[in-house]
Amino acid sequence: MPPLLLSSAGPRPRPRPRPWASFLLATAFAALAGAAHGTPPEANASGVFLNTAGDVLTARHAVSDCRSLFALKDAQVAQARVIAESAELDVAVLRTTLTPYLHATLAADVRTPAPGSVGVFTEAYAVLQRMPDRAALLSNAMTVPGVEGLQLLSGVQPGASGSAVLGADGLLLGVVVERVAAAPHASGMVLSRAASAAGVAGGVTRVRAVPAARLRYFLDAHGIAYTQSREPQLGPQQSPAARASTLSVGVLCG
Repeated sequence: MPPLLLSSAGPRPRPRPRPWASFLLATAFAALAGAAHGTPPEANASGVFLNTAGDVLTARHAVSDCRSLFALKDAQVAQARVIAESAELDVAVLRTTLTPYLHATLAADVRTPAPGSVGVFTEAYAVLQRMPDRAALLSNAMTVPGVEGLQLLSGVQPGASGSAVLGADGLLLGVVVERVAAAPHASGMVLSRAASAAGVAGGVTRVRAVPAARLRYFLDAHGIAYTQSREPQLGPQQSPAARASTLSVGVLCG
């Protein structure tokens, strides 16, 4: 992923500072200064809290080439670092100092695919923060039957890489990693914001998510703590959108 350029151009004083150090300082200053004024920077990608320690699950491509890395939650900005990753699955875990109010509960069973589409919820962190009437929204995407793994028909926008996919019961069914539109030339489009120029904004498209069963295997292999359950985390009329907003974390790559 190309870096998000936050430092300004122009003459540099002598002695000339090391470029990477200037970049990190500029990124940190922009993030922390924005948070101090109640306006955190826009997230490049999304993530979901995994445990009470504040570890965050996200898409690997969104964090693999970052010179600086931050996690955003409401008005909080915290430095983050990658502690586990899988190129095959395109997922990564970030260690942060954020304290989650709530963390995800992964679906514990290997579910038999439904014969038809099922309503689920997934959305980018930045969009969730501005979404009105979250508490009344039960779903905004549909599963695609008859395909391997977990695919959705969804209107998610750039910034949705790493977004949680929640079922109606509030369990984590997977995390979004890429766009897989039907047109051959459109397949493999990532959904992180820095790559949005290559994608197609707007409208419903097909996206791929890494299912919970494969996430559990990855987390177990790296010794990452998480919670799993077969029990519903929400009542029939409770909103997965509201739960997703609480679980969701913004990811800022510099």
